[in-house]
Formats: sequence, C-alpha cells, structure tokens
Amino acid sequence: MIWEIDDSTHTVEGLDGRGRPRPEYAASLGLRMAPFGRRVLATSIELGILVVLQLPLLLVSLPVLLAAAASADPAAALTEAGNLGLVIACTAASSALTTAFVVLQLILHGRKGTTVGKAATGIRSVNVRTLERPGFWRGAVVRYLVLGASFLVPLVGPVLVIACSPLFDPERRGRGWADMAGATWFVDVRKGLNPYDVKRMRIARKTAATDLADERSELPSLATSAVAPASGAYIPVTRSSGGVVGAPRGEAQPASTAPGGAGAAAVAPSAAAVDPGAAGAGAPAPGNRASVHPAVASSTAAAGPGPGIPWTPPRLLPDAAPPAGPPLPAAARPAAPARPGQPPVAAPLVADASSPAVVLELDTGARIALPGAGILIGRDPSPAPGDNGLTLVPIEDPTKSISKTHLALLRTGGAIIAVDRASTNGSALIRDGAEHSLPPGQGVTVRSGDTLLLGDRRALIRIG
Repeated sequence: MIWEIDDSTHTVEGLDGRGRPRPEYAASLGLRMAPFGRRVLATSIELGILVVLQLPLLLVSLPVLLAAAASADPAAALTEAGNLGLVIACTAASSALTTAFVVLQLILHGRKGTTVGKAATGIRSVNVRTLERPGFWRGAVVRYLVLGASFLVPLVGPVLVIACSPLFDPERRGRGWADMAGATWFVDVRKGLNPYDVKRMRIARKTAATDLADERSELPSLATSAVAPASGAYIPVTRSSGGVVGAPRGEAQPASTAPGGAGAAAVAPSAAAVDPGAAGAGAPAPGNRASVHPAVASSTAAAGPGPGIPWTPPRLLPDAAPPAGPPLPAAARPAAPARPGQPPVAAPLVADASSPAVVLELDTGARIALPGAGILIGRDPSPAPGDNGLTLVPIEDPTKSISKTHLALLRTGGAIIAVDRASTNGSALIRDGAEHSLPPGQGVTVRSGDTLLLGDRRALIRIG
C-alpha cells in the first residue's frame, strides 16, 4: 500500500485582504440568511423538548423535595415519605435524558451544522469563514457556553445576548454575540442553497470562481480592407466552407492626365492591370506583378473609382430570382433586438393555425408559451449555430442548478421534442409517475401532462 501525504495549502475562498469573510461571496453562491422568526421557532422547539425531559423531575421529585425542605427535619421527612426510591429514579432519569440531549445537540451542531429544532425549521449552521461545518469545540461548545453565561444575569442577559445582539451585526447577517464567539452563521436551506449538499456547493463555488460574462471575441473580417495595403490585396472571387478564397489584385497604375489640365477619370486597378483577352488566354500582361483571376477579368473591365475613394468589390454572382410559389401561410415576425454582448437572434417562426398550443407551467406558477419553432431554456440561454428561430427564455434560479443553456423545446411537425443541451445537472422527464433521464443532445417526444425536471426546478407541459 502506498501512502500519499497531501501537503498542499488549503485556500479559503471568499475572504478579503484582511482574511475576513465577504458577505457578497456567500450571496453569490446562493446562501441566504436564516430568518429571525424561524430561529426563534427552532429554539422554542428545543426548549420544549428539554421541558418534556424534565417532567419526571418536575412532577414527581420536586413536590417531595419541596415538602421535605419545609419540614423541621428534611432527612427524616424523605425517609418517612416511603417513595424515596421513586424520587431518586425520576431525578436520575431526567438528568440522564437531559444530558444526553444536550450532548447530542452539541455533536449535531458541530459536525452537521444542525440541531433538532433547526432541522425541523430548515436552518443550518456553517463556519462563517469556510462556509463548512462549524466544528465541535468553537462552533458548538463555545457558542453554547456564551448562551448559558447570559442566564447568569436574569432576564437582562438573555434579552441582550440572544434577542438584541443580532441587531448589532455590522454585516447585517443576523449574527449575535454567541455567533461571533463561535464563528457561526445560520443559513436558510428552504429558500437558498444547502451548504451541506456537496455536489451543488461544488458547482456553486466553481460558478462563482468563473467569469460568467459572455465575452465573445470578434473574429477578424475576411472582406478586403477599404484602404489598399502596400502589397497586393485580395479580391474575393469564390467561397468555400473554409472561408473566402481570394485572387491577387494588381497594383494601381498612375492616373493619366488629359491635355489641357482637365483631370480624366483614373483607370480601375483591375482593368489597368489585366487585358481581358490575355487573361482569358491564360497569359499574364507584361509588367504585371501578379495576374488577375480570369473570373474577375470581365467584371472589372469598367473604370473604377478615382483616387481616395474606397474600392468596391465587383459583383461575383447574379442576384438569384425569388422562387415562384404560393405565399407563406403566415408572415414571420421581425427579429428581436439583440442583448448587449450577444449576437442577434433570428425571429421565431410563426406556427400554423393547426399547430396545438403548448404551455409550460413552472413550479413558481409562471407560464411560458411555446412560440414558433421552439424555445431555449436556461439561466442565461444563448443560441448555438443552427438555433435560428428559437426564442430565448431565461429562468431565475438562485441555487444555480439550471445551466446557462439547459434545454431546448422544439416544435417538429406535429410533435414537441425536448433536447437536453449538455446541462451540468441534467434533465429528466416524469411520465405516469416514472422518471426518465434525458440523454444530452438526443430528442425525446413529450406529451401533455409530462413534467420536465431542470436541475431543482419543475415544469409541467400542457398541449392543446
């Protein structure tokens, strides 16, 4: 067996230059502060359990002890009562149960960030710096010692330490003095990210560490520059799948001046450089540094623009006549304006009148209609090549379980097709109570009444 020692330094993310936690980093992960009302409810539940565990002592032992204390000889009174064994048993039971409950609370809080009351109310505790489990000694023992010490000053201590100190938190995260001493922070796992969900927490950290801005670098233009370079330029004469194939353009001849001082029109560079007849025969004209492609010889025979005017490429192919045929059943809508930083998206096609209406009902109650050719769903969807006609539908997801471009819902003929776009957390389809995963990139036909699972979100499909 080979033992490996990990001597790498553990880097704590989300700290400022002074090593203090940044609240905005926790917010970017999707963590939310636990509401004060639910924290009070969690504490009330735990205090109620403690009272129940103390019932044997309160109902059996305490009355006997109070009666013995009021007598002249307490020891003789306990002996004569006849139920001394029951008193001892009830006292021992309450003490043992209470001790076990408190120790269990400390262990759960230190290692899992939860207690009985917090688990019932959807609250978890984390270390405020690492956003991981708070730890047994500082996160649990030290915090509970501070809370217990507040009861040394009756009424004023608990009110000041437990009720009022969270209001003095400079970071506005509801952390009281006990939380400051234990370096803990209580988060809401019902409306925010659960920090003990290892997979989703890892995804959230990677997402926060990655620049999510869509920065698309502009590709260099393949068209001929308006300003002629010193060397021979290229005139696009034909196209291929790999780009534009150019033909070398000859250098411009010096402009000739008409007698009498009148400036005559300059000869076009392509016309001056090539004789159409010679180009057709395949022999270059004498004195030319580069021969012009034969396909451009006839189209460049006319005089070009004068000096200082940008050169306009010749028309290479005739304009195609529109095909004759019956008019389309419905006109296409104009293209929607593109958002900043994104390429323009073609307008979605308008469905035929015979196409059934398709509506997605999200778990939030929002309804999304399926227009034209279909929609792209995600936190910030962006079209891929070939997605012309699809409408972009962003969905708010604080937990970031939905990918930026998660799923496409397409209208193909009379069928509705769902295609997972290689999302991080995947997609699934629930039909007749059975869940089926959607393979990335493969279309699956959906029916009315099916439910789509998009990360942690759900969408019910209604057709017709």
